[in-house]
Amino acid sequence: MLTRMSEQSGDAYLQNRYGRSKPGERRWLLPALVLLVVGGSWLFWSANHYSKPEIRTQLISFKVVSPTEISLRYSINVRSAKRSHQCILTASDYQANVVGQVTDALPAGANSYTRTVLIPTRTAAVSASIEHCA
Repeated sequence: MLTRMSEQSGDAYLQNRYGRSKPGERRWLLPALVLLVVGGSWLFWSANHYSKPEIRTQLISFKVVSPTEISLRYSINVRSAKRSHQCILTASDYQANVVGQVTDALPAGANSYTRTVLIPTRTAAVSASIEHCA
């Protein structure tokens, strides 16, 4: 006659071997709570810290004014209004070569700027972009 393993005398051995816990035993609860608190607080901090960068720029529009000039309109938001900032703006031709570049200096005192800058070019430009702001 066949009997189930749980009905045999080796049941305690099998429970120990395969890691079955006794009813009411919760050794995993404390490490899980510690991991939840530490991991959750780190996740909250990183999401809050990296979602608000020091400088945030947005290209609004650009317009070709002449074969040697392009106009770029952009906005910039900064966290610290106590110091001045600079943005490098570039103009590109149809093959994505840089044909013009200008550094736009922003004075200290405001958290948000909307600027329109003319970029002189050596050949006809078809697009303009914000290279970097610091």
